[in-house]
Amino acid sequence: MKEETMLTLNKILPVVERVHGEHHPELHQVAALYEELKNAPSEEIFRKLREVTQNYAVPADACPTYVKTYRLLEALDREHVC
Repeated sequence: MKEETMLTLNKILPVVERVHGEHHPELHQVAALYEELKNAPSEEIFRKLREVTQNYAVPADACPTYVKTYRLLEALDREHVC
């Protein structure tokens, strides 16, 4: 996994979860799965992320940081699969 991507996600995912988690409770699952991913990346975790995020579909009310979070997670997923 790209270190730069992980560093960015470490910074922005907790903020997105805090700001949007009330209206998008799936973000709590996304954050928990990301923590698992950092410790032991696996296809199973990425599968769960795809399921929880509906294949990284960004909600209509997402802010730019929310969008960036999903794009970075999707990039990690693609990198892991390839």
